Amino acid sequence: MKPPPRPRSERPDHLGFTPQPMVQWLAPGELLSAAMRVVLSGVFGAYADKRELQGVWPVEDIPDYAARSELWLDYVADVADGFDATMTVASVLARPDLVVPEPPDHQPRRGLAKPGVPRSQSSTALELPRGDLLVMGGDQVYPTADYPTYRDRLIGPYRAALPDGGARPPDLYAIPGNHDWYDGLTSFIRVFCQGAQIGGWRTRQDRSYFAVRLPHGWWLWGIDTQFDSYLDPAQLHYFRDVVGAGLQEGDSVILCQAEPSWVKASLGEPNAYEHVDFVQREIVEPRGAQVRMALAGDHHHYARYQADDGRQLITAGGGGAYLAATHHLPEQVHVPPKRATDIDKSQPTTYGLERTYPSRRQSRSLRAGVLKLPFKNGSFWAVVGVTYVVLGWSVLLGLRASGQGMDDLLASLQWDDLLSGLYLRPLGFLLTVLLVLGLVAFNGAPGPKRRWGFGISHVIAHEVLILATILGLSRLLDGLSGGLYVLAVMVGLGVVGSLLGSWLVALYLLVADRFSMNTNELFAAQHIEGFNNFLRMHIDQDGALTLYPVGIERAATWKFQPEGRPEDPWFEPRGPAPEARLIERPVRLERLPEPEDR
Repeated sequence: MKPPPRPRSERPDHLGFTPQPMVQWLAPGELLSAAMRVVLSGVFGAYADKRELQGVWPVEDIPDYAARSELWLDYVADVADGFDATMTVASVLARPDLVVPEPPDHQPRRGLAKPGVPRSQSSTALELPRGDLLVMGGDQVYPTADYPTYRDRLIGPYRAALPDGGARPPDLYAIPGNHDWYDGLTSFIRVFCQGAQIGGWRTRQDRSYFAVRLPHGWWLWGIDTQFDSYLDPAQLHYFRDVVGAGLQEGDSVILCQAEPSWVKASLGEPNAYEHVDFVQREIVEPRGAQVRMALAGDHHHYARYQADDGRQLITAGGGGAYLAATHHLPEQVHVPPKRATDIDKSQPTTYGLERTYPSRRQSRSLRAGVLKLPFKNGSFWAVVGVTYVVLGWSVLLGLRASGQGMDDLLASLQWDDLLSGLYLRPLGFLLTVLLVLGLVAFNGAPGPKRRWGFGISHVIAHEVLILATILGLSRLLDGLSGGLYVLAVMVGLGVVGSLLGSWLVALYLLVADRFSMNTNELFAAQHIEGFNNFLRMHIDQDGALTLYPVGIERAATWKFQPEGRPEDPWFEPRGPAPEARLIERPVRLERLPEPEDR
C-alpha cells in the first residue's frame, strides 16, 4: 500500500490525529466514567457477547508462515496512553534493525536461559531485525474504546513512527484487553479485523482471537477471555476443531492472553488461570503438543517466570502505559493453584521469578514520587478541596444554634464543638458514613478487618485535618467580621485542604503499599512514562526460539519534522534518540524433539 502523504504541519487536520497527554487516572471525571464503563460493559458483554456473534463469520485460512526457514516476531502490550511514551516504543519497534548492547555475561538464578546468537558477529552488540509479525497483547487504547481514541492514541503514533512498511510490510495481530472491551468490542473489530493498515503494519485477523502457524512446529495463539470470563463456544470450536486439527505431536505453542493469570492466581484469585490450563489440558496436550510460553500484558512492567523444564510465563505490558510496580510480585507461582475449583485441573507446576523490569529495588525507590500527587493530578486536588469545604460547612451548619450568626460560631469554636458537629449531628455523621464507605471500597484490602480498619483510619485522618484547619483559620482570621470572615475561612479551608488533603492521600498510598494495597493507584498517580518494554523473538533455522526482552528506560519527547521522504518518521526526538537495551540475556527455547526421537 502506498504510504500516506507527509503532513505539512503538526495541525490535527494535517497529521490525521491529535497527540494526547497521559490519562489522568485520578481525575474525578475519569474515575467516574471508568466505573460506569466497567458496569455497562459487563452488562452488555453478558447479554451481547461479540465473540459469539463472530462465530457466524466464515473462518478464513489460518495465517501460515511455516514455509519460512526463520522468522522474527515482536510482542508489545498496553500501548496507547500518552503520546511521548507510545511514540517512543513505536519508534524503536519500527527500526529496520535494532542494535542493542550485549548484556553482562552472567547466568540468571535458575540457570536455564542461554545467550542467543547475534546476527552480527560483534561481541559487544546484537543486531535484531524488525519483526515480520507484530502482536499487540491487549489494552491497545486508553481510557475509552472508541474509534477517535484509537486514532489519536494508537493509529496516529504508529503511523507517524512507520508510515511505510515497504514491499513486504510486517503483519499485525491483536487481542483485546479490558479497555478494548469497554464499547463491547465494536471499535476493536473495526480497527483490527477488517484488513486495515496501522502505519506500515498490516492487520491480518478477522476476529478478536487468532492462531498463526510459525516455522519448525511453532504456533502463536491469541485468546480473547472478555473480562476474565469463559471461552465462548465459537472460540472453542475455532481452537479445538479448526486450529487443533493442524496441531501435530511435538509442536510448541506460544499462548497470548490479556492478563497475567498466573500472578492473579497466586495473589488471591485461584480460578484466574483456568483458561490457560483448559487450553493446555484439553486442546494442546491431547495432540502431543505443549504450551511452551504464555505471554500477557495488563501489568505495565516486565516479569518472567520459568519452570524447571524451561516453560515460560511472561508479563510484558510496557508498551507505553504508566509504569506498574514489581516489588510485590511473588517469588514463585504455582499454577494451577490447589485452591482452584476446577476438578479437572492439571497437576500444579512451580515457576520461579527470574527477572523483573524495573527491578524490585528500583520499583520501591519510585514509590516516593507519589508525594508529587497534587502537582501531577490537577483536578484531583480540586475535588479534595471541595470535599473538605462541604464536610467543614456541614459541621458548622450542624453546630449553629437558631438565630446565631456563622461568624459568631467561628469565633467561639472549640475542639469538642467540632467533634460534636461531625459525629453527633445528622448531616456531619451522614457525610462521614458516606466517606467511610467510599474509602473502604477504594482500599480493596483482603479481609474485612483490614479493609474497614484502613478505611476508617483514612477518614479519621482527613477529618482531623479538616477540623484542625477550621479551628486554625478561625483563630488566624478573627480580625475579620461578618460574611467576609466566614468566606475567608471556607476559602482557606478549600485551598489548604486541597494541598494538604492531597498529600494526605499520597501518604496513605505509601502506607497502604507496605501492606500490598492500592499499589496500582500509587503508581498510576505518578504517570511514570519510563521503563517501557517489548519482546523480540527469533525462530532460527534449527527451530529454536530465542527471546530478546527489550527495555527502554526513558521515554523521549518529540517534535514534528516536516522535512523528509514519505516513508520517513514524522517526528524526531527533541534530544537523544530512545536508547534500547536488553533487560536480561536472551532466553533460548530449543525445538521439541521429533516424535520418533523421543
